[in-house]
This record gives sequence, structure tokens and C-alpha cells, in this order.
Amino acid sequence: GGALYFTSASTAIFFRGGGANYGVATGGTSASRTIGGVNYTVLTFSSDDNLVVSKAGLFDVLLVGGGGGGAGTNSASNYAGGGGGAGALVGFASTTTVYLAAGTYAVDIGAGGAGMTSTNTGNGDASYIGSVISAAGGGCAGPLSTSTLTSMPTNGGSGGGGGYSVRGFSIDETFGNDGGDGDTVTSGTAGGGGGGGYSSAGGNSTAPTGGTGGNGVDVSSWGTSASTDNVAAGGGGGGTTTGGTAGTGGVAGKTSGTGNAATTAGSGGGGTAGGSSTGGAGAAGKVWVRFKS
Repeated sequence: GGALYFTSASTAIFFRGGGANYGVATGGTSASRTIGGVNYTVLTFSSDDNLVVSKAGLFDVLLVGGGGGGAGTNSASNYAGGGGGAGALVGFASTTTVYLAAGTYAVDIGAGGAGMTSTNTGNGDASYIGSVISAAGGGCAGPLSTSTLTSMPTNGGSGGGGGYSVRGFSIDETFGNDGGDGDTVTSGTAGGGGGGGYSSAGGNSTAPTGGTGGNGVDVSSWGTSASTDNVAAGGGGGGTTTGGTAGTGGVAGKTSGTGNAATTAGSGGGGTAGGSSTGGAGAAGKVWVRFKS
């Protein structure tokens, strides 16, 4: 007798003599957590490393991709860039459990996207556990230049906020939310949309105020930390008079200078306004692996 654990519709693993068994692994930083009365070992990966599975079995996984970069503008002082979108958060809404054979698996942590001035090059990178599972990086915001007034934000885990009169990018909302819309120049003012976060969409700008960054989420209940652990927030949009408010775990937009860099895993950078300004960088992602102790 035993149990079948299905890894797909047509493939199953037989566990002899009882229920499906958790494996054992090392790597990253290890901590002991009690979740729902069950003791777990939680491995946290904040940088590239190896997950070494010494005993094959089941593992719960949680991944967040790198956050997208916020935007500025290299054009006139009455333009503003949007906030960066959050990286995708995989394994939190419902527990994601994978079967891993004994062996070594490369864990790649997605880098945060660079803050931008006038080009769409600030997407966050995906986080991976080998070829088993991944979480997409966040979309960069919409930057502005005199030659490209419709520079588009991009998709990702969550969409980046739009700049000037550009709409925020819409995405598949399984692992994130849309970026907010930028507002047109009104009486010499403008605002960028907020980047989308895991828990809510980025806010639309109402010039001269930037859009609010989308809310992140506290993942400590999964076992990531013994205290509050916010991740995957969108960056606030830049504004010519008032920067967009920070969402939960995120950073606010600014009115000038370099935008605020994201500070929590997988979160988007803040947008900023004014000529020759650069948005804030997105934060790197993170990966967690847990098994019953």
C-alpha cells in the first residue's frame, strides 16, 4: 500500500506505505519555522546559489521575480515617468509543491530592473529553481523623451505605470496587477502612473500628482520570516508637483532628481519628474524552499 502523488495529469510518483513524503535539502539561509502547528525548515535564497537535495521528495516553493525599474524623463520639466511593476509572486495565493529528485538545482535570483530616463530597458529578471519553476520579473515603467512621447511601459509579473499620457500596461493578473495610467500635461503639469503590485493595481495619475504604487503583500505567514515581510509592491509614479504615494511595502514617486529605489524583494522602483531625471531601480527577487522537519 501507499500513495500516488501526481506531478501532472499523466505522471505520478508512488510513495510506499503512507502519504507523500517531504524531502531534505540544504542551501541559502536555513531557519526553523512552525506553521499551522507543523515544524518546517525554510531555506531563503537572496542571491544565486545551489539547492542541494539530499533526500528526494516534496518541497513547498515560493518565488518572486525582480521588480521593474521606475522611469524619469530626458525632456521638458513638465513631464513625468511611471513607477515600476512588481515581480510575479508564485506560490503564495495557493501552496505550490514540487517533487525534486536527489541532486543539485541552480537557484537564480532575478535582478531588479534599472531606473530609466527615456528607454524601456528596465524590466526585472525572472527568478528560477533550475528548470522546475520560475517567477517573471516586473514590467518597467513608461519613460518620456521629446522624441518618444509615447514610450510604453512593459508587461511582467505586474505592469509598469505609464508616463505622460500613456496607459499603464495590462497583464495576466494571476501573479500580479496592472500598472496605472499616466496623465496628460494640464497647465504645464503631468504625472506618471503607479506600478502594479501583487495585491492591487497601480493608481492612475491625476496631474500634477503621480499615481499610487500598487500594494505588495506580507508573506511571513508562509514562513519566510518571524516578523512582517512585505514583497512585490509597485513603485509610485512621478509627478511635477507631488509624487505618487507608496503602496504597502513600496516606495513613493518623486518630483525631481533620481527616483526612489525599491527596498523590498521583487518591488518596483519609483518614478520621478523633471528634465534629465532617472527613475528608481527595482529590487531583486527572492526564492524560498521549505520542507517538513
